Amino acid sequence: MGTSPTALAHHIKALPPALRAMQELGYSADDCLKGTGLTEADLANPALEIAFSLEQEYRFHRNLLALTGDPQLGLKLGKAYKVESYGLLGYAFMSAPTLRHALILIRNYGPLSFTLFRIDFEVEGSAASLRFYPDRGIPEDLLAFYIDRDLTAAAFGGETALQRQLPLREVVVMHDGGDRRTSYEEHFDCPVSFAGNFSALIMDAALLDAPMPLRDPETSAMCQQQCQLLLARMSKSSGFAEQVRSLIVARPGFFPDIDYVAEKLTMTSRTLRRRLAAENSSYQQILGDVRYQLAKEYLATSTLPLEEIAILLGYSAPGNFTHAFKRWHGSSPRQFRQEFR
Repeated sequence: MGTSPTALAHHIKALPPALRAMQELGYSADDCLKGTGLTEADLANPALEIAFSLEQEYRFHRNLLALTGDPQLGLKLGKAYKVESYGLLGYAFMSAPTLRHALILIRNYGPLSFTLFRIDFEVEGSAASLRFYPDRGIPEDLLAFYIDRDLTAAAFGGETALQRQLPLREVVVMHDGGDRRTSYEEHFDCPVSFAGNFSALIMDAALLDAPMPLRDPETSAMCQQQCQLLLARMSKSSGFAEQVRSLIVARPGFFPDIDYVAEKLTMTSRTLRRRLAAENSSYQQILGDVRYQLAKEYLATSTLPLEEIAILLGYSAPGNFTHAFKRWHGSSPRQFRQEFR
């Protein structure tokens, strides 16, 4: 099944930061984009819908490696990916209340971060780690580049939000390093181990609960709902239920009734119900699932009072939200939130 236009548009946004960095190093856009079928103008117009594939991305990065002849190019270009480069995910990260919440967001919305790896976040004793696992068949000649780029982007990209460099205990790299241990350790300013089963940034867990300098929980919550919308649009599922879900999460704090959604889809409510039933779904089921997923996000990644979360989820009273959450999860919102403290 092909990738959706929204996924393509999102995916192509990974190229401009690297292209700008290459131009600063003295390389031309034409040389960097040679053979990709793209022009600098294509990348400068984010609203333009053009065909784009992973093969074009691979060709772009192969061009960069060939032009520079630098096997550690990923370490240099990774610094070009500032937190603002990631759009809504970046704003959600910057406005999160604590680093713990921000890293949970990165784990939950990893597909919005341009990475080709699966991201996880773990806390074990006094250590916390942001991990990158193989998630698709990255070509062997590009694997080290992508690993170096993404570890660097994660380590240095959040400096704006943190207002300082993230101090690391250790970095784990999922390639052999090419006998360049010293340069890797100087780059990350910490010990580096190689040939891991996954890549990781490891830090002191004590750092996780310090307040973020730019924290704004309400803004973060709103951005998270828009991230939900982007993920829904990027979903590989092209079913009718996915279209309904996308409409439900399209406006933060607004949860439409079935008549509104039916009108947007140019059909009657009866037809909408019949189409959903054909996919073993229903409007109330989708609405409930959206609210449940957002509730878990808000409870885990924000410090918003339950009253405000209830309003964001379209409930007229906190008691109605609490009752619904108990039905979904089996415990109260307060109990769920305590699990993440």
